[in-house]
Amino acid sequence: MTLTEIVENAENILIIGHQRPDGDCIGAGLALRRYCINSGRRCDFVFDSPRPQHFAFMPDFDVLDVRNEKDYDTVICVDCADNFRLGKYIGYLDKAKLSLNIDHHKTNNRFAKHNVVMPDASSTCEVLFDILHPLNAVNDEVAFCLFVGLSTDTGHFMHNNTNARVFEIASVLSSYNIDVSKIAGKIYKSATVGKTKLIARAIQSMRFFADGKICVISVRISDLEDCGCVLADTEGIIDYGMMIGSVEVAVCITEQNTPQYKVSYRSKSVDVATAAAVFGGGGHKLAAGCSVSGMYEDVVRKVVKSVTDGMDL
Repeated sequence: MTLTEIVENAENILIIGHQRPDGDCIGAGLALRRYCINSGRRCDFVFDSPRPQHFAFMPDFDVLDVRNEKDYDTVICVDCADNFRLGKYIGYLDKAKLSLNIDHHKTNNRFAKHNVVMPDASSTCEVLFDILHPLNAVNDEVAFCLFVGLSTDTGHFMHNNTNARVFEIASVLSSYNIDVSKIAGKIYKSATVGKTKLIARAIQSMRFFADGKICVISVRISDLEDCGCVLADTEGIIDYGMMIGSVEVAVCITEQNTPQYKVSYRSKSVDVATAAAVFGGGGHKLAAGCSVSGMYEDVVRKVVKSVTDGMDL
């Protein structure tokens, strides 16, 4: 079934994003919510994490993670590589009469009844644009949300997933009544004092392995508390490792609930999806993630090994 058919057959729709949602997840979920509401359907958008306040400038931000219904006959998941990232909302997926999974991760496990997974797409917002634009379903608010996802998942058009198609979509979206400069400013030039202090601590934590080819950044719970930050504020910190010329792979290890650590990988050439898969995670060749349990130094050792095993040293 297509998205249009699923929405037409739905009454109450629940859109679910992944835990610790990024700009692509937020953008795709809000854009899709607009489409569903404009189609005359009741629709909510949730995820199992606190609302990331650095996206508070987006349309309908206040509706995030607000449920207006007790039961939903249809569930649409956005930007979720697997059903486990739905967190506490996974039960809604199991109960839904119809379910759709819209994503762009190559490791997606096709967990819904219907799946639209495009691993070659830069972002879930690109996938959603290709669905909505031919339906004439893109308006100013939808374009705003899709542009945010397209920009963030391509590193503001600097990652290697930026191609001619990405620029074509960006051109179309920017033709709507959206201020691209203001969007970029809100995303990339609006750090709080606390986030800036957290970045400083993260840079100080850098450790290097494999003759400087691997950079490991650490963010501890105490760092978040001391800087007045939350987990969502760690987004983008890994990029400071990638800025170093000698670094091939950057890893950010964020303490959650001891002994649990969120591990993010970024790479210039090494397949880090394979490294993340060692711990049951996944993602893309050059950007992946997982969770690892254990004592901190053991986690560092295992994570570094997961990278070096895939490197030509």
